[in-house]
Amino acid sequence: MLFRLILMLALFVPALARAELRLTDAAGREVVLPGPARKIVTNDSLLLLSLALLEDDPVAPLLGWGGDNRVDAGLRAAFRARFPGIDAVPEISGVVPRSTSAEPIIAVAPDLYVVTLWDSGWLPLVDKLQAAGIPVLFLEDPADHRIGRIESSARALRLLGQAMGSEARARAYADFADRRLHAIAARIGPDTARPRVLIDAHASGECCAIPGRNNMLAQMVALAGGESYGSAAVPGYDGRVALEPLIADPPAIWIGTGGAHLAGSGGLVLGTGIEPAAAQASLRRVLDGTMRRLIPPVAERRSHAVSHQLAISALNLVVTECFARWIHPELFGALDPRETMARIDAEFLAVPLTGSFCIDAKE
Repeated sequence: MLFRLILMLALFVPALARAELRLTDAAGREVVLPGPARKIVTNDSLLLLSLALLEDDPVAPLLGWGGDNRVDAGLRAAFRARFPGIDAVPEISGVVPRSTSAEPIIAVAPDLYVVTLWDSGWLPLVDKLQAAGIPVLFLEDPADHRIGRIESSARALRLLGQAMGSEARARAYADFADRRLHAIAARIGPDTARPRVLIDAHASGECCAIPGRNNMLAQMVALAGGESYGSAAVPGYDGRVALEPLIADPPAIWIGTGGAHLAGSGGLVLGTGIEPAAAQASLRRVLDGTMRRLIPPVAERRSHAVSHQLAISALNLVVTECFARWIHPELFGALDPRETMARIDAEFLAVPLTGSFCIDAKE
């Protein structure tokens, strides 16, 4: 009798491990997996930071990705120190559908293809992958901007955690970020003034690329109690504004975004592995060495900078807290984004990140 019981348990446990997963992704599609996905391909290499919140070894599940250069040298070095296999992850997808073909993805036979950016152009590719037995998970929906930055960020991480069998870890970080973001939103009342904030994206020589109303950066500014300059006039994802209107009708605050990719063009350089002195020097170069110096908040040192990479990743909580401090110092002067980053490093990330992520222009 005991032998039969042991035999039944031996047969039952593998069956549990292979239990089918059914979930509804951000685009409203039913996704069916034979079990937790342990081998994935993604269109966006920055999914690495989401995986670092979910997995002890965030590189191991990656059979390939898109946008290899979105993991800059500093971030790559931080991961390489613990997981040297990062250098072997091939670029077999594009970030957007027009630069992606199904064949290289099918060739490596992943359990799941993860898409971070919605575009209807993905749908023909989805059909090919699914015909080859590869499920596709969308982490963003066609109208993601309508549900709010808090909900969409948390949903993306929870979906990925569910698909990979890491629900508890996804929930732990999403709940942590939710509490802090809701605490910010709760202090912004209907009568709170909303200063206009110029987000100067990828700040380098020419001024200025700005987020549109559907862009997550504009949503983060709104959550922090500001109004993204020009977003009402830019209905899509991004656009441009000339220098003249910024002088004639200036924003209250200037915030540049940058990263290591701008070092060669003399642009704003922030991110993992960037020393504060180097980040400050790049900010001074961008503000004082270009026509931006004529924009009133720049001239008056109401100017700041954030890591673009961090802002568009699962760690955008830290950048949102920086926005709140800068936009409403009277409400959020006690908020400490550096302390938040330290907690994320200590409690959630498989690879702690050090560098310059949010800085102020100094006299």
